[in-house]
Amino acid sequence: MNTSIFRPFWSYDPIKTEKWLEKKASEGLFLTGFNRWSRKFHFEKDDPETCTYRLQYEKVGHFPQSLVESGWETITKEGSWRMIRHKGAANKEPLRDSLASRNKVHYYIFLAIFIYMLLSAGMVGMFSLTVFLGGGSATFVPSPYWAITITAGLILWTLVPYSTLTLHIGLKKLKVEPAPSTEQNSRPITFTKVRLAWACAPDRLEKWLETMEQKGYRLVKVSRWGLRFSFSEGEPRNVSYAADCQKSVESDYFYLHSDRGWRQLFHSSSSFMSWTLWAKAYNNEEEKPQLYSDSHHKLKHAKRVTLWQGGIFLPLTFIYIWVITLNIDGILRGEIFDATFWMVVVQTIVVIEFGYFSARSLLYYWRVRKMIQ
Repeated sequence: MNTSIFRPFWSYDPIKTEKWLEKKASEGLFLTGFNRWSRKFHFEKDDPETCTYRLQYEKVGHFPQSLVESGWETITKEGSWRMIRHKGAANKEPLRDSLASRNKVHYYIFLAIFIYMLLSAGMVGMFSLTVFLGGGSATFVPSPYWAITITAGLILWTLVPYSTLTLHIGLKKLKVEPAPSTEQNSRPITFTKVRLAWACAPDRLEKWLETMEQKGYRLVKVSRWGLRFSFSEGEPRNVSYAADCQKSVESDYFYLHSDRGWRQLFHSSSSFMSWTLWAKAYNNEEEKPQLYSDSHHKLKHAKRVTLWQGGIFLPLTFIYIWVITLNIDGILRGEIFDATFWMVVVQTIVVIEFGYFSARSLLYYWRVRKMIQ
């Protein structure tokens, strides 16, 4: 027996939808397909069974072979959506980065609409209150379109807040970063170092961490934002580090490198860029391992980092220089105030800082290009 169930907001809270599918399977209803436009899920009746479902959003039509080998099977695929199932408990979990990025875009759109609606309603309310307090009056104008206006308003004020809230809750559930691997180390953390703006020159960070390992200081932990690096004392060893920057991380990214012996120590992902810190130990007889060996990828990676970091800090540097010029012009004309002077001081510090970040990213690209030529 086949049946279909309508579920309009299934993609906004994917984990809730997965739990719902697993509950249906325990009741003997197994997913056979779905329609993303009609929002209907199609089920087939069979004997109840315990299984695990996962929703995948893929920017590329590729399903990792490592997930297939670990027991995951594709139930249905439509557009960029893939529904997969594992009978029993899975030992490998598909990643959520692409799905989270997609839902973040939807969340920001609905949030912007919701804020606009609140501001518009607030302005209308303030204007009406001002009129009434000023002794004015309101006149009701009958219209056959009031029913349409009221209906559209009720739909908007129901759909937009609900979608915004559901997406927010769903994103909080999805915010589970891949767990960084740790080594067994009985010695406590000895000291912590802070490294600011290392993303502008990741090769400097890699060299510094490798030098610390050769001195016997093992990297134990990286803070959530990637600014603090905690070390413990140990035996000197050779460890290759790689700070990898990606526009987006696909499902097989972590499996691919971990299967090659790399340990993931830090991962920070956003809607625009993803940073991962990898490490791999090697002995004196071995050649230093490289996360990526081809020159084309190294240069492409350096260009991505430079364009991203320079694209943020370089325009801001020029904007602050222009603002400082305007303020200095006012000072020279005698229009000076204490607040203006200190504002120029702060803006000058910002220009130096942002200019330094931009220069570091440009020098990083120059070093990589020089190295591979």
